Amino acid sequence: MSERAYLLVDAYNVIFALDDLQAILKQGQDAARDYLADKLLAIHDAEDVRVAMILDSRQDSLQSEYPFGKNTFEYLYAPAALTADGVIERIVRRVKNPAKVTVVSNDNLVREATRSAGALAIRPEEVMEWAAACDRRLAQDAARRSAASAREFRNGLNIDF
Repeated sequence: MSERAYLLVDAYNVIFALDDLQAILKQGQDAARDYLADKLLAIHDAEDVRVAMILDSRQDSLQSEYPFGKNTFEYLYAPAALTADGVIERIVRRVKNPAKVTVVSNDNLVREATRSAGALAIRPEEVMEWAAACDRRLAQDAARRSAASAREFRNGLNIDF
């Protein structure tokens, strides 16, 4: 069994980098965060990638929340003493196989630290394209399964009613 890939998302950085998410931000940070999570769920489901959206917070310690009830998709709230950027950098530096980690950020310093640790860094636009492609693939798979199960049902029992 191969090691699962990780997607670490500098969530508020991504939200502020994309126009459609900035528009949703007017409804509140939670609305924008949840919209982004809904998009990233396609990557999680289609490619079996573990997703962590890293967010700044005022908490004393690192906090986790599982918005979809799956322990492979989480909101990670950085402690007040450390930014989301710092959490991302620490995770990337400590992971056993950085080649299995993709970091999404529009921050040049975060991307450079990610690359120097051996992980892949991509921009917010790229992750949204990836998510859209995964969403299309999931929809096509669902349509194929639906068509296969919709084939004419034939009762093989010889029963007169």
